[in-house]
This record gives sequence, C-alpha cells and structure tokens, in this order.
Amino acid sequence: MKKQIALILLLGVLFSLCACGKSASEFRKPHNAPSDSSGNAMDEKEDNTETEAETTKNDSLSLLCMLQGRNRACATDSGCYYLSNDMESLLDGRYAMHLMYMDVAARQEIYLCNNAACMHNTVDCTSVLLTEDFPVYSTLLFVWNGNLYIMAKEQDGDGSTGTEVFWGGDAGIAAIESKQTILYQANLDGTNRNRVYAFDSTVTVEDFVVGDAGGLYFITKKLTTQQGNGNSYQTSSERKLVYLDLSAKTEKTVCSMDFGDNISWNVIGCSGRMLVLCGVDFGRYVSPEEMHDDDIRIYDDSYDVFATLDVDDGSLHEFYRVYAPKSRSYVVDGDKLYFSVDGSGSIVSVDLRTGEEATLCSIAKNLMWGMIGDKLYCYDSSDHTYNFVDVNTGEISHSGLVNKTTGWGLSFIAEIGDWVLVNYDSEGSFSSYGSFQSTGEHYGLIAKEDLYAGIDNFIPISMVGRGMQ
Repeated sequence: MKKQIALILLLGVLFSLCACGKSASEFRKPHNAPSDSSGNAMDEKEDNTETEAETTKNDSLSLLCMLQGRNRACATDSGCYYLSNDMESLLDGRYAMHLMYMDVAARQEIYLCNNAACMHNTVDCTSVLLTEDFPVYSTLLFVWNGNLYIMAKEQDGDGSTGTEVFWGGDAGIAAIESKQTILYQANLDGTNRNRVYAFDSTVTVEDFVVGDAGGLYFITKKLTTQQGNGNSYQTSSERKLVYLDLSAKTEKTVCSMDFGDNISWNVIGCSGRMLVLCGVDFGRYVSPEEMHDDDIRIYDDSYDVFATLDVDDGSLHEFYRVYAPKSRSYVVDGDKLYFSVDGSGSIVSVDLRTGEEATLCSIAKNLMWGMIGDKLYCYDSSDHTYNFVDVNTGEISHSGLVNKTTGWGLSFIAEIGDWVLVNYDSEGSFSSYGSFQSTGEHYGLIAKEDLYAGIDNFIPISMVGRGMQ
C-alpha cells in the first residue's frame, strides 16, 4: 500500500491549473487561434545592446508542463489543447487517441484538424496520435515560442512497488528497458508535426518541462528494479538536470540532482532563473523497503525541506524546512512559497530567497489545491466547495459552486486570460455504492470574479466528444 504521505505530496504539486503553467515569462504576445498555422514569435528585446550575461539574467524560467494526475491540458490565451483518453480504432485497425482543442472565441471543442471533410479516423488526420507512438496517460503537451510540442514518453515508475514471486531467491537489481522519449513540434493548428529530438534510449524523462527563451530544461534518469522481501521496487540513479537547445539539437548537463544529502528533490515550480525544489529529509538514507512499508513512523522525525536551484551555476540553496508536518500542501507563485499544515488553521507565505515566513491568513480548511489568478483555492470536504485566498491581502471568499449533477467539487482545467475553463457538470449515473459512472462531461468558461464569488454564470463549450475522461 502506498503511503498516504505520498498522496498528500501530490496535492502540493497542484499549484497550477493545468499541465502547462503560466509564470512571469509567459509568452509576451497572446497566441492566435489554431487556424494560425505560422505560430507566434516572441517579442524581441527593445534594447539590443544587452550583453549575453544580462540577457541570460533577465530570461526568466517558465513552467511549461507538469503531469498532474490525468489532467494533460495545455492552455494559451486563445484556448486549451488536450489529449482524449479514449483509444479509438482507425480504419487500418490501429489504435489512436486524438489531439483536441477548446476554442475560447468560438465556445467550441474541435478535433485539432483543419480539414472540414476529415473523419478523424486515419493517420493523415493531424489530430490522430497513434498509441504505439504516443503512450496513453503519459504523453505531455506544452506550448513554447509559438509552437505546440508533444512529448511522447512512457510512464515514470520511479518509486513504484509491486508484489512478485521470485524463484531461486532474491533477483537483485536489474535495469529497466523503456521506450525512447521523443519530442515533436507542430504548428498551433496541429499541422507540420515533426520529430525534433530523441532522448537517449537508456534514460527516462521526468514529467515536467521548464523553458526559457532559448531552450528547455528536463530531468533525466536511469531506472532499475530492485527486488527483495517478495516485492519489486523501481528506483532511479544518475538523475540529471539537462538543458536542450532545440535550435542546435544539443543537450547538455546542468548539474546532478544528487546533492549528497539523501534527499530526493522534486521540482515544484520556478522563479526567475531558479527552480524551486521540495523533498523530505529523514536525516539518513532510507531504503526502498522502508519507503514502501506500511509503517509511516519514519516520517515522525523527518523534515519537509524546500530549496532553490540556480540553473546557471547549479547551486542549491535551502530556504525553508518544517518538522514532521505529515499532512500538508504547498503552492509556488512568483517569489513566494505558500505552505499549510493540514488542521493548523493557517497558511503561511515564505520568501524564496530569504526564507522569511509570515502568516497569510487564518482558515480552518487550509489544504490548498492550487491557484487561480492571484488567489489560492482550498477545498472544503464537508460540502465540496472552495475558499479562495487573496495572496496580496489574505482576504478569504467562499464559492459554493459544485458540479451540477454529482454535487462534487468543480474541476478547474485551465486559466485563460480573465476566464477559467471548468468542468462544471457531468452526464451519467450513480451506482448503489455511491460511485459515479460518467458518460460525458460538460465544460464552460466562467469569469474569475464570478468564480470567486460563487456566481453561477458558466458559458458552455459545445462538445464533440466525451471530454477529458
């Protein structure tokens, strides 16, 4: 059984609405609708006399993509890209998923295909992604420098465990063979899809992408299976932060992600030229068997630790730690970390550079699930609603909006300008056990201010499929 602690850690990663996050270096021009096949270039700097060092210093990082559960959406100012979860049989018998787009101006979901006569059931269709090339649930989308990128990769099983029967004793450690991660580039309307980079076939690429004006950052590693006590554990080694210069098609190592502290650091955000990392410090090496054991007492004397990693010189700077929080949540935005220990009745803000801590607000249901605009949102499990906390003032507003059919919490898909794309209703039925079998999902746009205030003013998106199921 996986640790409840690990599940709560996932909540902390929900600091953006969708897999493509927006940060200080979001595109300087709004993206055109999909019909603009040329894409949009970023504005040139007005002062062309800047030195290379100054340009690098001012080139802030942007979190482009982070896989969060099954939400693989990617938003621009014009709409939202996502991958259908349904595998469909093509005319030639092969299986595929579809690249979909929700157009904000047209209030319409479409296949990302500009051929009006297309039935979207052959490989010629630009919306078709063969599952043999693009693994379901782990292929990632992001937009960068006016182009759409599709990263075809297998699931990252690092840290997973399984029960097996071994013959002849312990089988030791074995390398895991995985499918090569391939990066594709396409126009914003899906046309001109080309393979632009292939990672080394021996490495696994983690589920996030950070970019600056010139290139992309990834974490690569090698996975192995360690066996013992009747279980198998996937572990990683040789974790590296790498920088990909797509114009030159070259990859270089920025630094090792092993800092000799027995902490497995995970990227949770970025600020300026720094990645923001989180990990758990047990004060010693913890074996895979201990990590996957049901005994969670190993967390009784642990610390949540947060650090910044400078991508220019590879230096790590710890700025905050909390003793044995057990159940907690965290969100990164701008130059602040927002942190709450579940049940403590408050949310604190922490300066990423100085570690200075201040109480943002007092709130009973303080488990943060993400951020919309300049407001954190906290889930209230008693009635499935949300409270929004203004990070500038600490003011709290309550939104009583819930899914119209299920009564469960709204699913926020993407922040698009002044609007939020929301899964606000469902079609289907409840079982006698209380589970809900969905046959279709309804999506709509709602102004941020209406969402914060709980005003039911959704503008429906006309759907052609079942949505992001």
